[in-house]
Amino acid sequence: MSRPLDPTDLRNLGVLLAQAGDIVEPPPNRTADEWADACRILPEGSPEPGPWRTDRVPYTRDIYRAFSDPRYTTIVGVMGAQMSKTELLLNVLGHRFTDGPYVPALYIGPTEKQVRSMSNDRVMKMLRSTPVLWDRMAKGQRNKVAEKWIAGIRLGFAWAGSATELASHPAGLVLVDERDRMDNDVAGEGDPVTLAKARGSNYWDFKLGIFSTPTIEGASPVWSLFEEGTMFKWAWPCLHCGEFFVPRLELLTYADSEDYRELQESAVVACPHCGGTHESKHKRRLNEGGGYIPHVMGPNGQHEAVAEPAPNSTASFWVSGLCSPWQTFGQRAEQLAKAYRSREPERIQGTINTAFGELFKVRGEAPPWEQVLETRTQNPRHFVPDWCQLVTMGVDVQKRGLYYVIRGWGFNSRSHLIDNDYIHGETEYDDVWVTFGQVLTKLKADGKRLVHVAFIDSGYKPGHDRFRRPEHKVYEVCRRMQGFAFPAKGHDTLERPIRASQIDVTISGRVIKGGVTLWHVDTDHVKSWIHAQIALPEGTERQWTTHSQIDEDYCRQIVAEELVVKPSGRRVWVIPNHRANHYFDCEVLARAAAMSRQVHALPQLRTEIHVAEPPKPKPAFVQPTPRPGGWFKR
Repeated sequence: MSRPLDPTDLRNLGVLLAQAGDIVEPPPNRTADEWADACRILPEGSPEPGPWRTDRVPYTRDIYRAFSDPRYTTIVGVMGAQMSKTELLLNVLGHRFTDGPYVPALYIGPTEKQVRSMSNDRVMKMLRSTPVLWDRMAKGQRNKVAEKWIAGIRLGFAWAGSATELASHPAGLVLVDERDRMDNDVAGEGDPVTLAKARGSNYWDFKLGIFSTPTIEGASPVWSLFEEGTMFKWAWPCLHCGEFFVPRLELLTYADSEDYRELQESAVVACPHCGGTHESKHKRRLNEGGGYIPHVMGPNGQHEAVAEPAPNSTASFWVSGLCSPWQTFGQRAEQLAKAYRSREPERIQGTINTAFGELFKVRGEAPPWEQVLETRTQNPRHFVPDWCQLVTMGVDVQKRGLYYVIRGWGFNSRSHLIDNDYIHGETEYDDVWVTFGQVLTKLKADGKRLVHVAFIDSGYKPGHDRFRRPEHKVYEVCRRMQGFAFPAKGHDTLERPIRASQIDVTISGRVIKGGVTLWHVDTDHVKSWIHAQIALPEGTERQWTTHSQIDEDYCRQIVAEELVVKPSGRRVWVIPNHRANHYFDCEVLARAAAMSRQVHALPQLRTEIHVAEPPKPKPAFVQPTPRPGGWFKR
């Protein structure tokens, strides 16, 4: 056994300096994929135990490197099952706790059960099998399900159903796993991504990773996040013509055979440019030569490839399930064929989402837009009916303007569209809000206010920036117009149609009780009510009407969202093909504002009461004159 060095012995000075150098030596300047290739060991029981090799899944390399790229604060990954997504998240964590930046990290999963499994199984296996991490990990009582300490830094675990867990600790790195399996509202506190972002408000180099398989077209949160970013799609070089193409389900062809062995052997992926086919044995070569192509949203709502991505703080990636090195084209084809033959919508959706990483396209229920046109009256724009007792305003906030509707209400929830319009202007600045204030405070001919109350969508935060503008612009506007304008937040479901909560936010972002009232709205309830008012049987008197100057755009926006009832009974509102739905959102808010003022209790005006005409008096009975010869002739 070697004796400890005596620091007073100058002969040991060189050795002591070398040891001190090892302590203060900066970590290697490498990305997460480079760390994984150098340090990560997959434990026994893994599909491929031993040293990690990023080359097996080359489509993950750019995703790893986005976490080290200062241009990006948010990284979104959309992919199917068996694509090495979980290992990617583990490698990002391992890299951070080895090479830094040394900041607390937080993993957020969809359910408590899944998070416990991740903490106790997957994370612990990585720590035990990777020496550089195991040596840094605190052992004993500090190793808990909800947190682990590595190199003195906290790694926390939370699940989407717990607002307390999500709000308890700050973190410089947050990883959200399976976003589409989470509720859009966590205990009334907001969506999990918004709560996750709040954890990193104190870190200038904060990174947020969001990963998931997608779900339904028009109702997939992770797909919406993907479309907000760079929209990188993994593409292959065609082995026949050399052109790059994005592999998709529609390019997979196979024999329509009951013999699944024959079906698997026939499965190929065709190039959309030249029609050349590729077999599973070509997949490794295709992936090795593959790369990401950025896309943008085209005018028709379709994704269009571009040479360079537009500047964006969100790097978003999509990889087809056909690229998985552990699943052949034939296996994917068999899964799809069996799902289609089952005729079970849930199974078909699950296969398309998980096996291919693609959206499930459904056709929901919504009235045709022509029925909205039938709600027109002969009343011109700005006309206020005599029976109107309450006027509400609904406002949808966008980056470059405000959509609004003004609707009058009467007895039995009878209503009429008084006005609808768009106020153009950057909503992070005051100009557009000044114009809005003029509309809100407009007076009628009798000198009374036209609009009694306005609900403003608070889901979008104009100009919100944790460094230069932490306050919520909508809250700021509502604070100035206290009593007339209120922020509103929609939820998929609530215990009741609308619910108020007292909140306010200071300039530093601190919540103050007793300030602005935030109204929570059950959007499913209100949207269903509006569509029911439109889709009335022929001949039924309409109680929900519009002015004579509505156009086709307004009508189409009112029915842009479709209601899908899944076999499980869950109701989902989807927006196919990126249709505009701003006026529909405005009408929902206008209805919610009316409900907040007890619209159902409005009395029937005397002018509306139908007074029946008195019954006409019956003529007096007159005795008939006897006919000659009596009543009967013989």
